[in-house]
Amino acid sequence: MNRLLTTLLLAMTMVGSIAQTLNVQQGNVTYAFTASGDDMTFSDNGQTLTVGQKAFTLSDITQMTVDETTVEPNLVNIVYDGSTATVVIAGNVAPYVTATVSGAHVSITQTNTAAVDGEEIAYQLSGSSTDGSLTLDGTYKCTIQLAGLTLTNPNGAAIDIGNKKRIQLSVKNGTQNTLNDGNAGSQKACLYSKGQLQLQGKGTLTVNGNTAHAIKSGDYIAMKNLTLNIASAIKDGISCNKYFLMESGNVTISGVGDDGIQTDFEEDNDVTGVTSNHEDENSGNVYIEGGTLTITTTANGAKCVKADSTVYVNGGTITMNVSGGVDTSDSSDPSYAAAFGCGKFVQNGGNVTITVKGTAGRGVKAYDIETNGGELSITNSAAPTTISSDVKGAKGLKALNIALNGGTINISMSGNASKAIRCGDGTQSTSGGGMRAPGGGWPGGGGGGGGMGGRTTWTNVTGSYTQGLSDGTGPTLTITQTGSQYNSSSAKAIKAICAVTIYGGQTEVTTKTSGGEGLESKTSISIEGGNHYFFCYDDCLNSAGKIFFNGGATVCYSNGNDAVDSNAGTTGAITIGNGAVLAYTSKGAPEEGLDCDNNSYIQITGNGYAISAGGSQGGGSSSNTISGAKQGYTFLTSTVSYKAKVYNTLADASGNNLMTFQLPVAISSTLSFITAKGMTSGSKYTIKSSTTEPSDATTSWHGLYLGSSATGTTNVVSSFTAK
Repeated sequence: MNRLLTTLLLAMTMVGSIAQTLNVQQGNVTYAFTASGDDMTFSDNGQTLTVGQKAFTLSDITQMTVDETTVEPNLVNIVYDGSTATVVIAGNVAPYVTATVSGAHVSITQTNTAAVDGEEIAYQLSGSSTDGSLTLDGTYKCTIQLAGLTLTNPNGAAIDIGNKKRIQLSVKNGTQNTLNDGNAGSQKACLYSKGQLQLQGKGTLTVNGNTAHAIKSGDYIAMKNLTLNIASAIKDGISCNKYFLMESGNVTISGVGDDGIQTDFEEDNDVTGVTSNHEDENSGNVYIEGGTLTITTTANGAKCVKADSTVYVNGGTITMNVSGGVDTSDSSDPSYAAAFGCGKFVQNGGNVTITVKGTAGRGVKAYDIETNGGELSITNSAAPTTISSDVKGAKGLKALNIALNGGTINISMSGNASKAIRCGDGTQSTSGGGMRAPGGGWPGGGGGGGGMGGRTTWTNVTGSYTQGLSDGTGPTLTITQTGSQYNSSSAKAIKAICAVTIYGGQTEVTTKTSGGEGLESKTSISIEGGNHYFFCYDDCLNSAGKIFFNGGATVCYSNGNDAVDSNAGTTGAITIGNGAVLAYTSKGAPEEGLDCDNNSYIQITGNGYAISAGGSQGGGSSSNTISGAKQGYTFLTSTVSYKAKVYNTLADASGNNLMTFQLPVAISSTLSFITAKGMTSGSKYTIKSSTTEPSDATTSWHGLYLGSSATGTTNVVSSFTAK
């Protein structure tokens, strides 16, 4: 003891004269005090040494040294070296930090830091150990800095933070850092924080979760700048409560046994929804504001991103790869693999690319889907399966309510029985027996009704499907469907149980196989604006209810069925308002351009345009009289031969162009329905063709030209009188 006292007195003298730092060492923990800021006193008959505000029991001190090392205030430096670790604690925070070291396992308890010049304590970790860890407890905010760390804990979490306050985990610029846990222990994650976790920095962090999650927080997780690689996890890659926010950075998640990112409500607090600056937010939301996010999942039922509530994509580049199958562990509620699985999906910006393989996978599965901007691309080749005698095919977008308000959306489907978009719900019933036809309908009913003694109907319909906004703007939607039937379930582009309203934007839909309808609604279809093109093997538009063309320009070309088919079976089944429709089929009789079971069911309520070319009516009455038509029209029941790739102009007796249309294939039409703005009952009109494309049309859309002054030169229909 006398030798230690002598050493202490000498150290005190040196600190006061020439040195900068006094190092008080207790085992592998060193407290470093600056000469200018810390006084030293003895008490308890010389048994206790107090440096600054930190008291030491002399018998616990291993050694004391004096050197000229610069001490960074507020810093705790932890260095791992194989089977050992050393801790150096800056003297100004020494009263608030208690550290113990066992081998390379470091445990720290932090108390009040309010007196530390308004700053928070930073813990800097570096070095390497295959049997080490950091356990941090406390009740105050702090920062953990990773500065070139490779750390494995074979029996627990690599970093376990019990502090329920905000923890800022910063990865130092230019450093490579790796965290691993073992496959033993009861830890929730390799990197676990009981409180709020902010991941940041311009270095690289790789995390492997060999027992459960890779990263988990009992509160929110926010990140920016960081390059984060989650290479493996038994459960989720990232799991948190309240919300997840990605502002920037580069995140790659793969090798996970469940979801890539998952958020949940915190059950002990009220659900808040979105709050200003996320203050006290408990929403269960995911926010992707920027950066690059790449997630690959392979497990059955797994989601790349799963949220209790809403996923907001506002920016960034997001790539999702899904190849899992169906999780049928709960036979009453199968879970399908998906890129996004959430209560609501909202895309306002960013670039999202989704690739789905496996079985019956989904691109986006939500209760509500809303797009307002950005780019969304889905390529889905997932195969169908049968669950409880019900065919389950892949989906691009699936929700009860879908509002495609804006953005660029590209969906490519190749799985059998798949649907690019599936919307709405209801109760399906059949009546009259019979055999169900491909496409969800019955033979002769075009997917919407009657035939062979059977009819399928939907009641208790819920949900909504809208495209575009009331001002005519909207998304650019492109769908390519090449899948085939599977057990009588057809592959379709858009299938809606609910009503469909298209206000604007641009649509291009292609289907290739039998049953492949472009847009099917079990309720009604209303086109109010925008430009839309459907090139389908089966019906381009099919509705169990009415179909309205109230605005915009719609071109429908079927090479295997009707172009437009309404099964409403009543007046107004197909209504021409102020919109334009060019509908034609190359299949021949009995398939039609506009099919509504009875020509007299067509209504003309505005000054729109309609050209229908195809076979004559295949069933029901063939009456060719429309009651209450607002403008002139005709049904040409003698065969009209439309040549391929020529421009056919409908003109009045003075040669004024009412509309021009081009067909990509030759069609021998035994029923041609024609109406156009400017046609009047009793007046005569002609159709003449030309090989010159109109150059002055105000509307030019897939062979439909409006507002042009072009004239034809060769008679197609020499003269007819409008009704």
